[in-house]
Amino acid sequence: MARLLMCPPHHYNALGAWRQWERFVEILQIAADVQIELVDPAPQAPDLVFTANAALITGDLAIVSTLRDDTQRLSRQVYRGTLARLGFATTFLQETAFAGSADALFDRVRPIVYVGYGSLSDRMVTVQLNEMLDARIVALALADPAFTHLDSVLCPLGSGHVLAYMPAFTPQAQRLLRRVVDPEYLIEISAADALDLACNAVELGDALIVHDASRALREQLVDAGYRLFSTDLEGFVRGGAGAKRLTLRLDDGPAAAGAAA
Repeated sequence: MARLLMCPPHHYNALGAWRQWERFVEILQIAADVQIELVDPAPQAPDLVFTANAALITGDLAIVSTLRDDTQRLSRQVYRGTLARLGFATTFLQETAFAGSADALFDRVRPIVYVGYGSLSDRMVTVQLNEMLDARIVALALADPAFTHLDSVLCPLGSGHVLAYMPAFTPQAQRLLRRVVDPEYLIEISAADALDLACNAVELGDALIVHDASRALREQLVDAGYRLFSTDLEGFVRGGAGAKRLTLRLDDGPAAAGAAA
């Protein structure tokens, strides 16, 4: 059973957000056997709904986000308290901005963690995570201001495939991705799919839940063995967040060495 942390959008002021979130939860429960843990909403922190920003989970440790914006302090406190209540040990990175699992993504078959840095997470994050995680750090510089988080433009999957919107990365980061991921496993998505946040997907076994995806991408994902579910999340997508950003995977961590596709 997959475990996800979510927060109802009681205080997230976007047209249709509550209805869309409830339908999203229904789709998650239809697609797979899932246990959803809830964060208590707070009126002063509407962005609590984006629980991927809460932390990076590795085993029973939660590395809680540390964002530059002081207005995020309440969110950080709520997230930390919730994760501690759920049984996680909590810690922070020191003197650096870190957006949790929105900017740090475990490869599902390779012992790698992809770390995006730019406007919201600092380059120094990669140094500290290297000391904390039993995985190779692949540092990826983000270059497109329209995509401020790594999980908007990269999605490692359990099939070994990695979805990527390459123009969102610097040329150096693009070269690094091509070295790390074999060509047959790298699925380069279109600008239209990127704007629909197709990379910001929730994977539950052989189910993949997204806001939307083009016919061509759907065919590639079906060929990779996935059942694809799409659900309207427009109220969140306008704020730069898709399906994954509304969840935090609580059973996360590096893939074991030797498991690569």
